[in-house]
Amino acid sequence: MIDQLQHAAQSARAWLFDHALPIWWERGYDRAARCFHERLELDGGPTAPEPRRVRVQARQTFVYAHAARLGWSGPWRDAVESGVEVLLTRALRADGGTRHLLAPDGAILDDRRDLYDSAFVLLALSEAARALNKDADLIAAADRLEGWIQWYWEHPEGGFEEGEVCPAPPRRQNPHMHLFEALLSLHETTGEALHFEPAVLLGHLFRDRLFDQQHGALPEYFDDAWRPLSDQLGRIVEPGHHFEWSWLLRRWRALGGADLTAEAERLRAHAEAHGVDASGAVYDQILIDGRPLRKTSRLWPHTERLKANLVRFEATGDGEAARAALQAYEMLRAFCDTSTQGLWYDLRTPEGEFVREPARASSFYHVILALSELIRVAGARS
Repeated sequence: MIDQLQHAAQSARAWLFDHALPIWWERGYDRAARCFHERLELDGGPTAPEPRRVRVQARQTFVYAHAARLGWSGPWRDAVESGVEVLLTRALRADGGTRHLLAPDGAILDDRRDLYDSAFVLLALSEAARALNKDADLIAAADRLEGWIQWYWEHPEGGFEEGEVCPAPPRRQNPHMHLFEALLSLHETTGEALHFEPAVLLGHLFRDRLFDQQHGALPEYFDDAWRPLSDQLGRIVEPGHHFEWSWLLRRWRALGGADLTAEAERLRAHAEAHGVDASGAVYDQILIDGRPLRKTSRLWPHTERLKANLVRFEATGDGEAARAALQAYEMLRAFCDTSTQGLWYDLRTPEGEFVREPARASSFYHVILALSELIRVAGARS
């Protein structure tokens, strides 16, 4: 089994270093607008001009900062510094928080604040600071953003307000998950307890309010007091988010957080049992009792399945988890089997066909994290 994982890691590294990272910098960065493209056509060319989400600018900045950690010898510094310029001068608002959209020419288009956007800007600032030798200006910018979120958006029932883009209720677990991820990253970058303490509060929010003990599952939508909604919306779960939280909870534990290994494993097991079809495709949505709801499969849940099963295998030597990780990797390779190497399809139909549409830059964040975990775990087991 470890030989198969090591072979997969070698192929993943080659595809990432030789194809994906080069093309998304050479063609995926708009030098006229000085920001990243949202999408690339499957022949590698940019799509028609379209608004650019701040979260995508942050995710692509993260990608190239992470590439530095992996040892990519390409122009990661140019990419990171270009992304940082977008974040510092256009994504961050002078009065606190982040913007939502940039225009096709890179100008500011939509000033609305959003917790999901802010989480990714915080993550990108943290990872860029680490890549650039703990850049003090970036850490200071991350501190200001994190402090603004804490001061202005702290919710009396736990967690945070979600901003002006997605009215609440329903409250969503997803932006809180990504803020948890960003705070763990910031703590790793600085080593400061003040960056770990708010992550602890979100970890406890998951344990005490979000996690459904009866089903071993995680609802997506809640009322103001973190009660799952009483209609079908409150019974929706996403297997991809189960896998993502499972990986994050193990990472939190490794950094000194509470031991929620049992909850992490129940999430992974629920998603494996109910959220993966016979071919290895991960359903986009199921109901909390396990019934499939949306049988399409996007790319990103397969990256999260890979991560969750890798860390399960790393911790326990579980052969079934290793096999699930390899199956997730093979499905991920199928998504990336496009006419131009380094790109991907985003959506697979229930019949197993990939929808031919432009590759989304937003997926690269998921892809590079999954492949880096594969490379790390396979190397540790060699």
